[in-house]
Amino acid sequence: MLTQEDNTLFLAVLDEIIPAGGVRRMPSAGVKAVAEGVLSATAYSEHPMKTVTLLLETLRAGVTGFDTLSPQDRVAALKAVEARHPAEFNELVRLTYMAYYSRPEIRPMLGVGAHPVHPDGYGVERESDALMEELTAPVRARGTAYRRV
Repeated sequence: MLTQEDNTLFLAVLDEIIPAGGVRRMPSAGVKAVAEGVLSATAYSEHPMKTVTLLLETLRAGVTGFDTLSPQDRVAALKAVEARHPAEFNELVRLTYMAYYSRPEIRPMLGVGAHPVHPDGYGVERESDALMEELTAPVRARGTAYRRV
Protein backbone atom coordinates (compact mmCIF):
# COMPACT_ATOMS: atom_id res chain seq x y z
CA MET A 1 0.00 0.00 0.00
CA LEU A 2 1.03 3.59 -0.57
CA THR A 3 1.75 5.89 2.35
CA GLN A 4 -0.60 8.85 2.82
CA GLU A 5 2.10 11.13 1.41
CA ASP A 6 2.61 8.88 -1.63
CA ASN A 7 -1.15 8.61 -2.15
CA THR A 8 -1.52 12.41 -2.14
CA LEU A 9 1.31 12.73 -4.66
CA PHE A 10 -0.13 9.92 -6.79
CA LEU A 11 -3.54 11.65 -6.97
CA ALA A 12 -1.81 14.89 -8.00
CA VAL A 13 0.03 13.01 -10.77
CA LEU A 14 -3.23 11.46 -11.98
CA ASP A 15 -4.73 14.97 -12.08
CA GLU A 16 -1.98 15.97 -14.49
CA ILE A 17 -2.39 12.90 -16.70
CA ILE A 18 -6.12 13.59 -17.10
CA PRO A 19 -6.91 17.11 -15.90
CA ALA A 20 -10.41 18.37 -15.23
CA GLY A 21 -12.25 20.51 -17.73
CA GLY A 22 -12.84 20.53 -21.42
CA VAL A 23 -16.04 21.04 -23.32
CA ARG A 24 -17.78 18.26 -21.40
CA ARG A 25 -16.52 19.50 -18.01
CA MET A 26 -14.94 16.14 -17.26
CA PRO A 27 -13.55 15.53 -13.77
CA SER A 28 -9.84 14.89 -13.36
CA ALA A 29 -8.41 11.43 -12.84
CA GLY A 30 -7.06 12.23 -9.37
CA VAL A 31 -9.72 10.43 -7.40
CA LYS A 32 -9.48 7.39 -5.15
CA ALA A 33 -11.38 5.11 -7.55
CA VAL A 34 -8.94 5.73 -10.42
CA ALA A 35 -5.89 5.36 -8.16
CA GLU A 36 -7.24 2.06 -6.83
CA GLY A 37 -8.01 0.95 -10.39
CA VAL A 38 -4.44 1.63 -11.49
CA LEU A 39 -2.89 -0.09 -8.49
CA SER A 40 -5.09 -3.18 -8.83
CA ALA A 41 -4.74 -3.59 -12.61
CA THR A 42 -2.74 -6.80 -12.31
CA ALA A 43 -4.61 -8.30 -15.27
CA TYR A 44 -3.07 -5.60 -17.49
CA SER A 45 0.26 -4.99 -15.78
CA GLU A 46 2.62 -7.35 -14.03
CA HIS A 47 3.44 -5.03 -11.11
CA PRO A 48 1.40 -1.80 -11.15
CA MET A 49 2.29 -0.96 -7.53
CA LYS A 50 6.01 -1.34 -8.28
CA THR A 51 5.66 0.88 -11.35
CA VAL A 52 3.81 3.61 -9.45
CA THR A 53 6.27 3.48 -6.55
CA LEU A 54 9.27 3.80 -8.90
CA LEU A 55 7.74 6.79 -10.70
CA LEU A 56 6.77 8.53 -7.45
CA GLU A 57 10.28 8.02 -6.02
CA THR A 58 11.79 9.44 -9.21
CA LEU A 59 9.43 12.41 -9.12
CA ARG A 60 10.09 13.07 -5.44
CA ALA A 61 13.87 12.94 -6.06
CA GLY A 62 13.53 15.60 -8.77
CA VAL A 63 11.16 18.05 -7.10
CA THR A 64 9.70 18.93 -3.74
CA GLY A 65 6.19 20.24 -3.24
CA PHE A 66 4.79 18.91 -6.53
CA ASP A 67 1.29 20.08 -5.65
CA THR A 68 2.52 23.64 -5.10
CA LEU A 69 4.28 23.90 -8.48
CA SER A 70 2.79 25.85 -11.36
CA PRO A 71 0.98 23.76 -13.98
CA GLN A 72 3.90 24.21 -16.38
CA ASP A 73 6.41 23.08 -13.75
CA ARG A 74 4.33 20.02 -12.87
CA VAL A 75 4.25 19.02 -16.54
CA ALA A 76 8.01 19.61 -16.82
CA ALA A 77 8.62 17.45 -13.73
CA LEU A 78 6.51 14.63 -15.16
CA LYS A 79 8.30 14.89 -18.51
CA ALA A 80 11.60 14.46 -16.66
CA VAL A 81 10.23 11.31 -14.97
CA GLU A 82 9.00 10.05 -18.35
CA ALA A 83 12.45 10.63 -19.87
CA ARG A 84 14.09 8.52 -17.14
CA HIS A 85 11.50 5.72 -17.19
CA PRO A 86 9.62 5.83 -20.51
CA ALA A 87 8.20 2.29 -20.42
CA GLU A 88 6.96 2.61 -16.85
CA PHE A 89 5.50 6.07 -17.49
CA ASN A 90 3.71 4.79 -20.59
CA GLU A 91 2.30 1.94 -18.50
CA LEU A 92 1.05 4.41 -15.89
CA VAL A 93 -0.68 6.51 -18.55
CA ARG A 94 -2.27 3.43 -20.12
CA LEU A 95 -3.53 2.11 -16.79
CA THR A 96 -4.81 5.57 -15.84
CA TYR A 97 -6.83 5.81 -19.05
CA MET A 98 -8.24 2.33 -18.52
CA ALA A 99 -9.23 3.03 -14.90
CA TYR A 100 -10.65 6.48 -15.70
CA TYR A 101 -12.68 5.67 -18.79
CA SER A 102 -14.12 2.50 -17.28
CA ARG A 103 -15.75 4.43 -14.42
CA PRO A 104 -19.55 4.29 -14.71
CA GLU A 105 -19.92 8.03 -14.03
CA ILE A 106 -17.50 8.93 -16.86
CA ARG A 107 -18.95 6.82 -19.68
CA PRO A 108 -22.27 8.75 -19.95
CA MET A 109 -20.28 12.00 -20.28
CA LEU A 110 -18.81 10.50 -23.45
CA GLY A 111 -22.15 9.46 -24.87
CA VAL A 112 -22.02 5.76 -24.00
CA GLY A 113 -24.03 3.87 -21.42
CA ALA A 114 -23.01 3.64 -17.79
CA HIS A 115 -23.36 -0.15 -17.94
CA PRO A 116 -20.37 -2.35 -18.79
CA VAL A 117 -19.78 -3.10 -22.47
CA HIS A 118 -20.42 -6.81 -22.00
CA PRO A 119 -22.72 -8.67 -22.23
CA ASP A 120 -25.18 -6.21 -23.78
CA GLY A 121 -22.87 -3.79 -25.56
CA TYR A 122 -23.67 -0.17 -26.34
CA GLY A 123 -26.35 0.98 -28.72
CA VAL A 124 -24.84 2.19 -31.98
CA GLU A 125 -26.84 4.27 -34.40
CA ARG A 126 -27.04 2.98 -37.97
CA GLU A 127 -25.21 5.01 -40.60
CA SER A 128 -27.47 6.91 -42.97
CA ASP A 129 -28.15 5.48 -46.44
CA ALA A 130 -26.41 8.51 -47.97
CA LEU A 131 -23.25 7.91 -45.93
CA MET A 132 -23.24 4.19 -46.78
CA GLU A 133 -23.69 5.08 -50.46
CA GLU A 134 -20.72 7.46 -50.27
CA LEU A 135 -18.51 4.97 -48.42
CA THR A 136 -19.21 2.06 -50.77
CA ALA A 137 -19.18 4.02 -54.06
CA PRO A 138 -15.45 3.42 -54.79
CA VAL A 139 -15.86 -0.32 -54.21
CA ARG A 140 -18.92 -0.56 -56.43
CA ALA A 141 -17.20 1.56 -59.13
CA ARG A 142 -14.32 -0.95 -59.29
CA GLY A 143 -16.72 -3.60 -60.49
CA THR A 144 -16.47 -7.33 -59.97
CA ALA A 145 -13.17 -8.38 -58.43
CA TYR A 146 -13.83 -12.11 -58.16
CA ARG A 147 -14.54 -15.07 -60.40
CA ARG A 148 -18.04 -16.39 -60.66
CA VAL A 149 -18.17 -20.08 -59.89
